[in-house]
Amino acid sequence: MNRVAYRLVIFLMAFGLDPLEARIVSGVCPPYYASIKYSKANSHKGPGTQYKVACAYVYPGIPVVITAKYDNWRRIKDPDGDESWIHKSKLSSKRSVIVICENGVALMDGRGERASIIAHVKKNVVMSLLSVRGNWCKVEVQNGDNGKRYIGWVENGKVFGVYDNESL
Repeated sequence: MNRVAYRLVIFLMAFGLDPLEARIVSGVCPPYYASIKYSKANSHKGPGTQYKVACAYVYPGIPVVITAKYDNWRRIKDPDGDESWIHKSKLSSKRSVIVICENGVALMDGRGERASIIAHVKKNVVMSLLSVRGNWCKVEVQNGDNGKRYIGWVENGKVFGVYDNESL
């Protein structure tokens, strides 16, 4: 092994990085949000179908964070914090959020203290992200029981799929 390659391996190991994984991840990218496109989408432990299935997503719209790229594969982090690789064709640029609070979240008719509650949204419900203003995001959600659509505001900290103080 030449001296430069040897130093790189020592450097990677000093920071707890696996030199083999560093070769696989060809394009570490700034994190950005996307969503699962289909009701059946498998992610894998590595960038390819030859790797074991890490997760089988069975609901479209689940927001994920893209953290790296390799060819047509994207490393994602899901709302549970699990990381895996998924083919880019199974991802959508359509933004969504998912409720992460145990007790759900109040959907408000506006932002701030004067707003009134429109509906209560349970944990793990996926909502379409329409816009973001400060620490609030405007979302659309459909009631699974009666099909009625609601548009309202939720606080950013109670959902996964949006950055703090993001503008959208």
